[in-house]
Amino acid sequence: MKGSDLLALGPLSFIAAIWLVYLVDLALFFVSFDSLGIQPRSLRGLIGILIAPFLHANIVHLLSNTVPLLILPFIINWLYGNEHMWRVMLCGAIGSGLFVWVLGQAGSVTIGASGIVYALIGYLLAKAFFKPGILNWAVGIVVFLLYGAVLLNLLQRTPGISWLAHFGGFVAGIVMAKYFNP
Repeated sequence: MKGSDLLALGPLSFIAAIWLVYLVDLALFFVSFDSLGIQPRSLRGLIGILIAPFLHANIVHLLSNTVPLLILPFIINWLYGNEHMWRVMLCGAIGSGLFVWVLGQAGSVTIGASGIVYALIGYLLAKAFFKPGILNWAVGIVVFLLYGAVLLNLLQRTPGISWLAHFGGFVAGIVMAKYFNP
């Protein structure tokens, strides 16, 4: 197996890791990893920016991130390569996390990989705008048809769902599409 083939397994490894963390968290009845998430404007909460994407509140939360993480990274990998896919995912996690850390409600904790999912969506939609072409437009349309409904989460505030994480990830994806060209 070539190195590039191994890198293509990256999204599957990431998904396996978030599932493993979730299962371990379930098995440890006396401790919860959720407190390791992003805690706005606290030094301890900064580490949560890197840890939060691996933590999920429940199975619905985990599944709602797993499905797009099975699809969207592979589209970016196919169009632009592994290195670019990882940049978008990492910048999505960091951008979303920083957005929550700076603007989030003090005393709250944010967890989940939704910021990465929204970064991937924002990236693929914005790529069609910033780098127009038949393939980018086709991908943008398909992504919008598949995930356009989740973009409504950016417009509403549902208790227990981090609007800031979603919006921060989406903005990070757009910034990546604008300034980092493969």
